[in-house]
Amino acid sequence: MAALSAAERRAAQQAFSQATAHPVEAIQKDWLRNQLENKHYVMGNVYGSHLPMRIKMEMSILSQVQRMPGLPSHHVGLDTVLGRDETIDFEDYLGVPEMNEQDIDARAMLERKHGIRPPTSLLGPPANVQRAANAPPPRHMVAMPKDVC
Repeated sequence: MAALSAAERRAAQQAFSQATAHPVEAIQKDWLRNQLENKHYVMGNVYGSHLPMRIKMEMSILSQVQRMPGLPSHHVGLDTVLGRDETIDFEDYLGVPEMNEQDIDARAMLERKHGIRPPTSLLGPPANVQRAANAPPPRHMVAMPKDVC
């Protein structure tokens, strides 16, 4: 295999460092954001600047509502504000990750979300593990994450 010249290497690096492979892909990724910006611009001109600000605030509040880790959040309120509750798109019935048949380990998802590492074995961490100097002392009858090194 022949080595790449510096110009070819720069061209390859520029092509692979781009966020999208094709300009149409970038347009498709930003389509909803652009539509909302246009809609808010028009609403601001027609009804005043309070309405787009109010809708953006409602959207930010409704997008923060989530279920437990591992369970899908459908964001029904956000879909209602955006007007997507009255349409059926291909995301509603094709390729939806929530429709897969794999079981979800809710405990593992919660541990990952809260940064708790599971024990290294079923019996817990090894007995010869020393506590870090700045670690708080274990409390009686309270489960504490163990330092595993």
